[in-house]
Order: sequence, then C-alpha cells, then structure tokens
Amino acid sequence: MSLMTSVTVALAWAVPLTLLPLPLYYARLGSGHAVIWPFTVASLDSALLVSALALLAGVFVSPLLVRALLAVDTALARTLLAPPRDLELSQRVEELTESRAQLVAAVEAERRRIERDLHDGAQQRLVAVSMALGRAVSRLRRSGDDGTRQIVEQARADAREAITELRDLARGLHPPVLTDRGLAAALSAVAARAPVPVTVDVQVEPRPSAAVEAVAYFVVTEALTNVAKHAQADRAWVEIRRSGDRLTVTIGDDGRGGADPGGGSGLAGLAARVAGVDGRLNVTSPPGGPTLIKVDMQCG
Repeated sequence: MSLMTSVTVALAWAVPLTLLPLPLYYARLGSGHAVIWPFTVASLDSALLVSALALLAGVFVSPLLVRALLAVDTALARTLLAPPRDLELSQRVEELTESRAQLVAAVEAERRRIERDLHDGAQQRLVAVSMALGRAVSRLRRSGDDGTRQIVEQARADAREAITELRDLARGLHPPVLTDRGLAAALSAVAARAPVPVTVDVQVEPRPSAAVEAVAYFVVTEALTNVAKHAQADRAWVEIRRSGDRLTVTIGDDGRGGADPGGGSGLAGLAARVAGVDGRLNVTSPPGGPTLIKVDMQCG
C-alpha cells in the first residue's frame, strides 16, 4: 500500500472519530469555540450538528472511500508489478508453438509406428499366405485338378493385390526410406514412379526434424499427384534447400496452370499440413502455366 493511500485511509477514519464527541469538549477549547470549515461551533446545537454529520460520514462515506482507495492502489500495483502485456503474449505464443510442435511430432511418431506394424505384421502374413498358395498351385498343377487350381490361383492373385495395396498404404503413412535415408532417397523413389518426368534436387544437410521431413515429403508427393492428374505437363521439378534453420520446398511443372488452392485440388490440405509446423505455402499458377508451389518452414 502506498504512503498516500495509508495517510488518506487514516484520515478517513480519524476525522469522523475526532468530531463525533465534539459536543463534549468544544467548550473547553482555548477560544471557547471550534472552527471547522464551513462551521463555527460555538453552541451545543452546532456541535451536535457537526457530530451527527461526522457519524454519517463514518458510517457511510469512510468505508466507501477506503474501499475505493484500496481498489485504486491494488490496480496500480498490478499495473506496475505485472509483466508487460507484450511479454506475456510473447510467452503464450512460444508455449503454443512448442505444444503444437510436440503434437505434430507425436502424430508423426504414431504414423511411423503404424507403418512398422503394417509392414512387420499384416504385410508379412499376407506374403506367407501368397507363398503357401503358390505351393498349392504347383501341387494342383501336378495332380491335374484344374478347377481347384484356378480357384487357388485367383486367391493367390487377390493376396498379391492386397499386399500391393497394403504396401502403398504403409508408404502413404510414412515410407521407411524417408526415415532410413532421408528426403533425397525418398523423393527419388517417388519421382521414379511418377508418370511425368520429374527432376529432383535435394540439399538439406543437416537433416531437419522427422516431422518437417514428413511434411516436405507429403507436400511433394501430393503436388506431383496433382501434376499427373490435372496439369497436362511434360515435365516437373522438385527443389529443396536448407538455409540455416529454414527449409524451402519448390515444386514446379510446365503444365496448363490455373491451380486454385480453394478448388478441391488438395492444395488447401497441403496448406493446413504446412501450417501445422508453422510454415507457409504459396501457389503461383497463372493460366497457361507454369505452376510453382513454394513452401517455407522451420527445420524444427
């Protein structure tokens, strides 16, 4: 509590308490009367009036005044002693950024775990089933039971198709080559499967965090899928660079252009994925092309 507030509170109680017994002592003053502006107390009636006013002030005015002063003093203390608003907001932003990064990392770790479980579990069992069906086909061929052999061959073909679909699903969750060898190897494999010739140039040493690598990988794969489906392009290119703590991903094609992030081409989903690691996605795609997708994000 400040000194001024303490003095004012003391006076708020002291003045009414001093004037309340005025009828008892005003006549004993040296001058025989008391001057309390704007009153001159020289008679019992005037002393009683001042005493009544002091009682009212002590009962009604002083408590309100004290509470108001304490509220002002508390608010002033909070203003002076509390951390600056900008600092508080900055700390909150840092906390939210850190928690979001932890969430993205946890989601990516879970994707890798599911991919491993699919690869080491269901996929291996289907491979074993396919091999067993192959042995059954060989025996049935030797026995001459063509009807049963055709049924088993169809079952084997279905098993192989399921293995391919499961492998693609696992690769879509998180390709093992991305974890083992990084973006250059993973995107080279993607480019090799693309129906359009793709040039890949990746220079990202040292490697960024696993979550950022995964975002960059899926941005490129989704963009190349859009090129194959919509761009009518003769070629595409991918360039990834690391500069300090920033990672820049550029995907381009010489197609017809006109890509619209809000047009259902998957670009809105890419922008949301990039925003999850505090990145930005920019699309330049005039009619007639070329289309350039540029992503800038922290390496994590």
